[in-house]
Amino acid sequence: MTPNAALVSAANEIQAGRVSKDYPDYDVIPIRREGTLTGYFERKTGRTKTITPNEIISDGTNLLDLVEILEERQFSFVLSRHKIDGYVHFSDLNHQLVKLTFYVILEALERVALNSIRSRSDRESLRKDLRPERFKQIEKAYTRAGRAARDYVSYLNISDILQLAVKTGPMSVEERLIKALKKVRDGAAHSTENLVSSYNDVTTLANVKRECLRVLGMSQ
Repeated sequence: MTPNAALVSAANEIQAGRVSKDYPDYDVIPIRREGTLTGYFERKTGRTKTITPNEIISDGTNLLDLVEILEERQFSFVLSRHKIDGYVHFSDLNHQLVKLTFYVILEALERVALNSIRSRSDRESLRKDLRPERFKQIEKAYTRAGRAARDYVSYLNISDILQLAVKTGPMSVEERLIKALKKVRDGAAHSTENLVSSYNDVTTLANVKRECLRVLGMSQ
């Protein structure tokens, strides 16, 4: 969230258009009248609009709920102590706290999937269940580690583990979602990567959230 004091804003509709030209990366320029945020200039439409209740969220909104809110609209204004005190944009989903939240729930999902394939995690089972080229990569990594190697499972990524859990029966996850889960896990695990690079990625992130909570809910 960008707090009220840090917002790039304008005093009226005419000034908002000029400010928007000066800040071409900003989708919205809030309009502040007598210190109070009352409206905004939308760069895409070139219009000024009044802030409506549908565009306001509470400062107590949790991060997972925020993903689905931003799936419906690209931004919201934040209500705090009975006044609009900030602004949240879909790009804020790249904040470290959001990344940490997704890392935690994806790690939990991976643990559930891993536990479900323990009986088929030996070398021979993995050779049969994994794609031949993928098994060769894992075996090469295992061999390269030499005496420091633990077990073959240590060299599986979240995509491998989910695919094995689906193949052996205890879990049902669509292939397209497995790819999305891995993409989000990679983004959450690396500080230089983003969870969302465009607005279309917000829907992917929301789907990952829903799938994680669905599978984790079924495992309880």
